[in-house]
Amino acid sequence: MKKLLPLILSIVLCFIFSSCGNTSIKGDLKSYSNADKSFSIELPASNDESWVINEKSPSSILDISDNEDTVNLRIQCISKSQIHLVAPDLNGYKDYSLMNTLGNILENSELSESTASVPDFITETLSYDFKLSSDARGTVLFMESEKCYYTYFIMAIDKAYTNNEKALKESILSLDEINKSS
Repeated sequence: MKKLLPLILSIVLCFIFSSCGNTSIKGDLKSYSNADKSFSIELPASNDESWVINEKSPSSILDISDNEDTVNLRIQCISKSQIHLVAPDLNGYKDYSLMNTLGNILENSELSESTASVPDFITETLSYDFKLSSDARGTVLFMESEKCYYTYFIMAIDKAYTNNEKALKESILSLDEINKSS
């Protein structure tokens, strides 16, 4: 059953993502933050309904999708003081995040090292691209600041990712620590 769940999730995601694909992320930049208000990002939005926030996500996570549900971003911020026993460094945090936050999504995908520009307050980064199926792909970054670890996860159907890659990667640069967690 444990291996069946990721397969079912991948099939459902492919079905959802294959229904649309010509999404174009455009408009004025709008700021979005997690419920903890520990960070924010900016995304192009043509109106107030361009992006939908998953209100059921834990308060440390901003889980946001475009209104057509073809692009999803999931950003998590965890204070180093909260997780230092489990994740003493960025590699430890990456392992923690892959197992606890992204495990069901990325379990059957292969991560390939990539590069991405990050905000100036980030001190260290691990960046990977992935492909979930022939229809879905994305990027995941594990980042470290002076006081926090971040997971920045971007997933979209292939066509939506290709059409919006520049805007999606620019959103990484917009990441801002609002509440300097301790």
